[in-house]
Amino acid sequence: MRNAWIEAVRSSSLALAFGGLAALAGCDAKETGPEPQDTTAAAPAVATPVPRITADPAAAKPLLSFAGMDTDGNGIVTSAENATASQAIFQAMNLDRDGSVTLVEMDAARAAIGRGPMISSEKLIGASDADHDGNLTLGEWVAESNARFARFDRNKDNSLTLAEWQEGMNEEMPLPPPAPEAPVPSAKAAEKR
Repeated sequence: MRNAWIEAVRSSSLALAFGGLAALAGCDAKETGPEPQDTTAAAPAVATPVPRITADPAAAKPLLSFAGMDTDGNGIVTSAENATASQAIFQAMNLDRDGSVTLVEMDAARAAIGRGPMISSEKLIGASDADHDGNLTLGEWVAESNARFARFDRNKDNSLTLAEWQEGMNEEMPLPPPAPEAPVPSAKAAEKR
């Protein structure tokens, strides 16, 4: 009996290995790789749907501001918050919902939210249009947004403070110079009238 026990202990590693294989032998699962994936399932929406920007400019305009991107109100915009805002802006600009933003759509979107022509829509599209087809896809738009986020993130902590965001915006999209003030007529000029 003792010899049988010693022999069982010596061969236990083999028994465990064969036992494991025997346990798998009764499974209906494939032994050579993962089960086939369901490719018909719809991907979940990442950004909350927003109306077309020309229909409701007030819904999209906050997404262009730091406070609008800071959805949890903690004073920091994370890369996830930036991506969500970017996707929502793209969705709002894609007026015909065909998956790409054209020059006409971007001009209409910018006019609706009151963005002036400091930088033309053509230049904005050209800066992001990786395949140079004159249109922006969501991927191109988000890639440019992510690159801008990385440039603005001065301390490389994967989040933006208001100061970092303002500094980056001032560098990339400077405000136009103030309009010259009209000269104030002097008292003598007023007396001559």
